[in-house]
Amino acid sequence: MGLSTVCVALCCLYLVSTSAGQNPNKEENKPTGRCSEWEEILSNQLTAPSNFVSFLNTSYKTLPKLSSGCVMSFNQSANASAVADLMKVLNEVYDDLNPDTRKKVYLWIEKMYSKEDGPVVNKEADKAPVKPTGKSGEKPGPDQGKGKSNWITVNVLKLLGRFLLQAPISTIKDIGGNINSSLCSLYSNVTGPFDKFYDLNSAQANFLFQGLQKCNINITDKKEIAKLGQMACFFASFTGKLDQSTISVLVMKLKNCSGDVKNVYQNLMKSKPIGSINAEELKNLGDAAVGFSVNQLGNLSKKVIQESLDQLKKINGWSQGQKKALLEKVLDAADTQDATGLKKLGGLVSALDSKALGKLKGSDLLEAFKSQDVAQSADFMQPVQKKSIVRAILKDKSINEALKDLPPALMSEISSQTLKNTTDGTLTLDFLDKPIPWNMGQALVIIKTILKNLKTPEDMKKLRDAVTGLTCSNIESMSVGNLRALAANEKITRDQVRCAAAAYFKALNKKLADLTVDEITQIPPSFLLFLKSFDELMKMPSSTCSSVVSLLAQANPKLLPRSSARRQEILRFIKSCLKLDDTLTLNASQVYDLGLAVCYFDPKDFDNMGTDVFQGAIDKLKDCGKFEGKVKESLASKIIATYGNSSTWTPDVLNQLQSLLSLFNSTQLEKLQTTADIRVVLGNILSQVIKPEGFVAPDLDFTPKMDDVSKAFSKMVFVDQAATPSSKRRKRSPDTCSNVTPPTTDQIQTLNAGCTAFSPEQLQCMSSDTFTNTLDILASVKGFSMEQLTALKVKALQVYSLKEDLVKQISSLKGIVLAFSQDEVNKYLAAPDIDMLSAVGESKDWLNPEMQSKAKSIVDNFLKDKTVSTLTSSDLVGMRYFICVLSAEQIGNISNTEYSTAINNIGKLQCPSDVLTALKNKAISTFSSPDTWSEDIAQALGTTLAGLTGSEISKLGERVMPFLTPEAVSLIPPAVFKSLSTAQLRNLGTDNFAAVSSAQRAQLDTVKLQALNENSGATNPAYSTGHKISPAFAAITLALTLLTVNLL
Repeated sequence: MGLSTVCVALCCLYLVSTSAGQNPNKEENKPTGRCSEWEEILSNQLTAPSNFVSFLNTSYKTLPKLSSGCVMSFNQSANASAVADLMKVLNEVYDDLNPDTRKKVYLWIEKMYSKEDGPVVNKEADKAPVKPTGKSGEKPGPDQGKGKSNWITVNVLKLLGRFLLQAPISTIKDIGGNINSSLCSLYSNVTGPFDKFYDLNSAQANFLFQGLQKCNINITDKKEIAKLGQMACFFASFTGKLDQSTISVLVMKLKNCSGDVKNVYQNLMKSKPIGSINAEELKNLGDAAVGFSVNQLGNLSKKVIQESLDQLKKINGWSQGQKKALLEKVLDAADTQDATGLKKLGGLVSALDSKALGKLKGSDLLEAFKSQDVAQSADFMQPVQKKSIVRAILKDKSINEALKDLPPALMSEISSQTLKNTTDGTLTLDFLDKPIPWNMGQALVIIKTILKNLKTPEDMKKLRDAVTGLTCSNIESMSVGNLRALAANEKITRDQVRCAAAAYFKALNKKLADLTVDEITQIPPSFLLFLKSFDELMKMPSSTCSSVVSLLAQANPKLLPRSSARRQEILRFIKSCLKLDDTLTLNASQVYDLGLAVCYFDPKDFDNMGTDVFQGAIDKLKDCGKFEGKVKESLASKIIATYGNSSTWTPDVLNQLQSLLSLFNSTQLEKLQTTADIRVVLGNILSQVIKPEGFVAPDLDFTPKMDDVSKAFSKMVFVDQAATPSSKRRKRSPDTCSNVTPPTTDQIQTLNAGCTAFSPEQLQCMSSDTFTNTLDILASVKGFSMEQLTALKVKALQVYSLKEDLVKQISSLKGIVLAFSQDEVNKYLAAPDIDMLSAVGESKDWLNPEMQSKAKSIVDNFLKDKTVSTLTSSDLVGMRYFICVLSAEQIGNISNTEYSTAINNIGKLQCPSDVLTALKNKAISTFSSPDTWSEDIAQALGTTLAGLTGSEISKLGERVMPFLTPEAVSLIPPAVFKSLSTAQLRNLGTDNFAAVSSAQRAQLDTVKLQALNENSGATNPAYSTGHKISPAFAAITLALTLLTVNLL
């Protein structure tokens, strides 16, 4: 009996393995339509319009939902009048359109008007076409064909409107080829053609300016500036030629810019003579005053600044250094002890130290925040300042009163424990329906308060950031409508998607194979990623499986860990449904239909794709995130096969590739042409890749690594320098700067985080003015070597030669203080305040062995006039990594009350294990035994949980496991991690699963490992990449399990 059970098990396993990925249904796969019902009417109306304007008016609110797929099906021989009517309306709803839809609208117009028999709007107005650059009949290369023919006439430009910004860079460049160009004609004959170009980027603006300069106009004339619209936001390179009246016109235009225009203001103010400026002139400069350097502001008289404070306090964009320079001039005349004094300072309040803010009465602070300038200043405050304010307010005001007038930026510093004291009627759905950055611990408390009021999809939409507080048990009982509303919230977590998916398919109460096309299309795409099993999906008939593929094409692949076996399951299903044996047969239309599903392709899939088809996949591949290993190599090779070697790449190619440039190493990127056009495009690409803050598990890190791209860009910025690269320079005395080309202010502002490209010699040889004016940037750069930090420290000691001057600048030096010697620490941080510790203590490098003695000295100096038991929650928040050098005895003496309201900040620190143990003991003395900890406490404690022992961690409730932070999970010692129960591991959650290390995983037995892997989202999670179990081992395990059952 036992032997037969084993045989059956082995045979079954073999059959399952050989049939996996096959679709048993042999019906011919039928493509689904790309247009919905109303889109179909729209498409038909374009060729045979009937009351078309009336139809557009009726459909106005629906038009933003226009799908890119439907646009692709629009007729190329549409009625010219209907096209004009549609484009007018689409320009009005442009901001609400899906980015892919915008792109496809542009391509539709391009295909239609570039045909020889394409529609002509007005022949008389179209006498100045863009001239073609390619030869007749020649196959277009990467920088030819599109945008290179004579189809873009002035009237087509009018028709395109904002959709011009979807054109290739070369097209934008070519429309301004000469004085008779379409661009010149548009600029001369149309009022405000660029007024609504809100998504214009620096590269596009650069080429448009090049074209306008060929239009026989003086671009610096005030009449011309008045017509620039959003182009004015990129006017930096022309500012040196403007008189005062023209500057005033430009400043008025800059008020309408949505992006950062500080560089324009800086160029405007560079040559402004400071000595002769009076208060009236300073006021008249308006927002342009933000362009003054720190040195320039320091040279203005106190009287001038004090008399113009009413204007200066309203200006956005001041750096911390600028604010401090202004405060030094006005603090004597401004009483900051009450609300009136704070209102006088306006936006400069964010430069006040936390001690001053903490002394104010709660009523004065809340009154001051009724001023928009003061309220907005909270956006630029450090956590220690925010905590000081919140603590001061809650001293004499209830949490209910505080919530009414507290700016959103300060809400995050209210502890979840304090939020529990709110009374009914405070945390309402209408109150939550605002952009408030609640953290997850707060959200958990909020949801418990308002859960009974969550009844309709409209209620769900009001949750905003508080949505993260919904637990799986909350989600399980939701209606289908509420689950759809939940899926639409961008703040929803991976675990919530997984829970919502399970609840949704349970509520449907149908097998997937029995669902109609309409029912399938209503499924939130993300839910399909977390289907309990893909086995059922594989059984879907081909008549409906293509609808599922369409949904998977829309689902965000970043919801799944990069090593998740679910990715391969999705790929197998798609290939099975589409009967796709080889990507060599893929056509462009199919690639478009696959959408984001191309992110799951393996190296062979990319190798086999045709280059034309691969071009169509580029836009989606950019959204996949990071590629590594063989997939990265395959993609890089395919890009070179498609676009040629990097030495031939044009701005168009770079603009197409965007973050995919991260696939190439520095050797390949150094071959890029170093033209100004290339540099502008590259700088624009780098500005769009933003690294997430805080801890990110490697398996969930989708941010492309742009280090080599940044190096290539840095070299282009240095291209005008005559000095040889520092790596090839001979060693020099630190005092010798004769052969060194020092950084300029412009270079530092352009490179920002890329300033790590400067050599220590260059940094040490920069001028004092450059150092002072760019200190905010230099002190915030992460990645400087100790040699570079030492060079900056030497420069700081030169610039601030008097001890009292340097002490005042400690907070501004930030990470540069890491380079201080022990003697310099004792000299300049002999009596540091909490703001100094906060600014300096942000870096984890203080925990390095060679730094710890200096860190302890700083802490000892801070505690000279106080005891640990008197430290406030503001102090604990402000100490940052300096908390990690406290002894166990010191941590034990921290006030439980103050600690309880600072745990969220302390829980983000990666302290050594002995310190985490001491912090854990403090948590137990404050919140009792771990078996009593609620979800919000576990979430707020963060990394402190990594200090738990094996017996303590095993007491954590199953319900709290998904609310451990990934950072905490990554720090749990492997010997402790194995103490987690099977139930705890099963409930760990997707993000936490991704944070588990191989060393932690190695401590688990087969049963626990299987439970852990259930968080991966895969049907057979044991086979997830990185922790595979061989088929033979799986067969034996299954057989033995069945045998055991039979024996029982």
